[in-house]
Amino acid sequence: MHTTADDLVASNRDASDQDSSVQRGSEAIDNMTSAVQIDMRTSRFEKVSSFYLTLILFLGVIVSALFLLWTLNRWAAQEEIKHSQPTRTSWVQGEETGIDDQFDVPSQDEYIALQEPTLDATLVALTDAATHTAASFDGDIGIGETDNLGKGLRRGGPDPGADRGVDVIPRFNRWQLSFTAKDRANYADQLDSLGIELGVLGGSIQGVDIVDQLSTEPRARRVIDTSDEKRLYFMWKSSSPLMRYEAELIDEAGVDLDGRHMLRFIPSQLEQQLAEAELEFALMSGHESEAEIALTVFRCITTDEGYEFRIADQRYRPTNEPQ
Repeated sequence: MHTTADDLVASNRDASDQDSSVQRGSEAIDNMTSAVQIDMRTSRFEKVSSFYLTLILFLGVIVSALFLLWTLNRWAAQEEIKHSQPTRTSWVQGEETGIDDQFDVPSQDEYIALQEPTLDATLVALTDAATHTAASFDGDIGIGETDNLGKGLRRGGPDPGADRGVDVIPRFNRWQLSFTAKDRANYADQLDSLGIELGVLGGSIQGVDIVDQLSTEPRARRVIDTSDEKRLYFMWKSSSPLMRYEAELIDEAGVDLDGRHMLRFIPSQLEQQLAEAELEFALMSGHESEAEIALTVFRCITTDEGYEFRIADQRYRPTNEPQ
């Protein structure tokens, strides 16, 4: 077989073509490898996302551990309370230990001396003082004649226990009515809803001025003969913002307040409701009658139907017998 020059040229051309193909293939592989390496590099977004995921996981583990510790401590505390033994206490008389009772219970005379003077005593004192200084004046001075004071204005009727000869603290001394008002209109609305009226007495005016319709248009009426007025009433013992509201309502009704005392008259029906609620509360607290009650605090609250009194606190008189 003879090889011509043309055949050699063709062979060389084929070999060159094969070398070129191999080179192009090698370049293509290198390009693909570079592209893959570029795509597999970590981006900035992936770095930030990984950091936040790690942080959230770390915080979740800490919170879970703290919650587990809190739960275990709570269970341990409940178990300790459940299995703790009650402490028994007993009443010890002074003779057993040789030590006298440290509480000095006041006698009946001392208790009466510490009580606030009743309105009747105040009126008598005012009338007596006016009588000594009325020599240069014509007519009556004060709020009425002395003969009318004994049957005049009183702080409500006697307590049921007093009729049975039981030593009972009067309601006007053991009851405390508490109000919470944001303004004068709100306070007047409470008083009208409960049927409470304002009164003014004293000074150089005879009788008592009574003001009603407080939440609409305050109206005043004067009662000269107070012998039929048996409603329970309260006077202010200390300064309060509510006193200013009452003074404004009384002034709006055209009543003079100069040198006079403000009162709050409690309707008989409301007084009976308060007395029943007070006794029921005392019985539920283990006390037998109103004679054991030293103080009852009624707080005025808002209800769907208006306002009503609820017992906020009740305190009891000391006794020499063990409770």
